[in-house]
Amino acid sequence: MSPFRIRICLFSVFVFILPSLLFASSALNEIAAYADDSIDKLVRRAYEYFNLEEFESWRVAFFVLGLVATILVAKLLAWFIGKKLAGFIRRTETLVDDLVLEALGRPAALAVLSAGLYLSAIPLFLLFSDNARLVFGRICLASFASSIAWAIYRLVAVLDHVLHRLAQRSDNSLDDMIVAAIRRTLKVAIFLLSAMFIGQNILHLNITALLAGAGVAGLAIAFAAQDTIANFFGSVMILLDRPFKLGDRVMISGTDGIVENIGFRSTKIRTLGGHLVTVPNKKIADSEIENISGRPHIKHSINLTVTYDTSPEKVERAVAILHEIFDGHECSEQDFPPRIYFVSFGDWALNISATCWYHSPDYWKFQEWVHRSNIEILRRFNKEGIEFAFPTNTTFMAGDPRRRPELAVFNAGIPKTEASIGGNS
Repeated sequence: MSPFRIRICLFSVFVFILPSLLFASSALNEIAAYADDSIDKLVRRAYEYFNLEEFESWRVAFFVLGLVATILVAKLLAWFIGKKLAGFIRRTETLVDDLVLEALGRPAALAVLSAGLYLSAIPLFLLFSDNARLVFGRICLASFASSIAWAIYRLVAVLDHVLHRLAQRSDNSLDDMIVAAIRRTLKVAIFLLSAMFIGQNILHLNITALLAGAGVAGLAIAFAAQDTIANFFGSVMILLDRPFKLGDRVMISGTDGIVENIGFRSTKIRTLGGHLVTVPNKKIADSEIENISGRPHIKHSINLTVTYDTSPEKVERAVAILHEIFDGHECSEQDFPPRIYFVSFGDWALNISATCWYHSPDYWKFQEWVHRSNIEILRRFNKEGIEFAFPTNTTFMAGDPRRRPELAVFNAGIPKTEASIGGNS
């Protein structure tokens, strides 16, 4: 190595490496001092919370053995509930007891652990300061209360199962959505109320400021989502009032169609033209709803016109034919007999009115019946020689000897007919 390179290496050692080593040594000394200080503070804090002068080994041994026994009891309880008792419960026909047992299994084990931990630590209470004993007791009590809240939270599944079975009895999808909303709402409410109760009454935490902030935030959210909330209450109205259900044909705000879906925000209606219309539930709640499928019967009115040269006997026969067709038809009822009358002399025809009621809400079945009835009316009228009239006008020609026109000329206030005029000439 050349002397020049040796000088560069020595210069680098003195300029860069030695100051770095000196800085690292100083940092290590500071870290060691900080560690010693932290250990001293920890020891002093331990003496504040624990009375170590009263330390005895049997107290620790009792705590360890008690904790092990508690864990074993909790495991045994979980095994008994999950295996033995569950096998016996499965023999029953209902599923509710299975869900109840499944919901209570793990929370019961947590309750046993909480109680066993507190009981196992009783001999150590002499070593605890008043503050440490109070904190430990609150922790154990909070754990026990959490097990109860957990059990209630899991029991929501039982209520959800019962409500879901009730919802399956109807063909309304909103019922299933309401059940899901009830399940989620109950779970959130149980979690929040349990956390507030444990934090405020057991752990003595100050959650007033948190609640105030949550109230302000909830007010802001409610103001921003007022349309969504209005739609939600509209869906609640649909659920409680039940003006229609899935598959019903309804008329809402000029929209005529079949209800395909009922949601929390809107209702989807398939029009007869095939278009899918989404109507907000808020608008449905404020609108008149005509449930066409809810009608007990369909009114059918026809007006038949026959020519003026039809004889009275044939008019009577036309009325009799209509009675033969409509009396006792396939969907008739005695309380609604057909009403058939010769009602008026029209401008160009004799009018026969027939009104009857088809007692079925099935519109397409009604249309098939109307088709068959019209074919039968046409066939029977043609057979009897009864002619249907259509709008006509009669024009009389001036040269028609049966309709000779008369002209009058006024001369000095004395009218003269065409005959007298011809005689004077």
